[in-house]
Amino acid sequence: MSEQPTEPTTQAGEAEPATEAPKVEDLQALIAELENDRDKYKSLAKKEEATKKEHWNRLQEIERANLSETEKAILEAEERGKSAAQAEFESQLRQARLEAAAATAGVPDEVLSLLDPSKVFTDDGEPNIELLASLSGTKRKFEKSASDLKIGAQSNANAGQLTRADLQRMSPPEIMKAKEEGRLDALMRGQL
Repeated sequence: MSEQPTEPTTQAGEAEPATEAPKVEDLQALIAELENDRDKYKSLAKKEEATKKEHWNRLQEIERANLSETEKAILEAEERGKSAAQAEFESQLRQARLEAAAATAGVPDEVLSLLDPSKVFTDDGEPNIELLASLSGTKRKFEKSASDLKIGAQSNANAGQLTRADLQRMSPPEIMKAKEEGRLDALMRGQL
């Protein structure tokens, strides 16, 4: 009887080397290296994008310099028309985006109509979903009113004032606090 090899063999009959499981340290080092490479390539991509944008702007300047007077006038008229149309529909677009975000956050229509759109958008031009969610009415109605959050009409003398219906839902300490804050003034003057 012939002896059988104890190690696996390849097609040519050579023994395969036994493979070891990779060590955790090796894998962590590989991950760190890959993360460094990713960061390097992101940085390079940003630089390339900036260079591309700079070259595009220079090309546009050269093309404008080579335009005839008539072509320049047409281009300027197109730009004025585009900016006029954009200015005309900007407020409608912002209002539509605000309404969509308010519907997503569950803000009632009567609350939405009181909001000042210029104070509801973030710096990047997106509606502030967290702010809208605080007005959604899932808690007590108007736990914080639009004027309390400084996003509603600020000229309304009754802004933030409580009604008799609000008082019925409040405890005596809450009523006293509201009185100290001046949120019962309109009710006490008989305006509400």
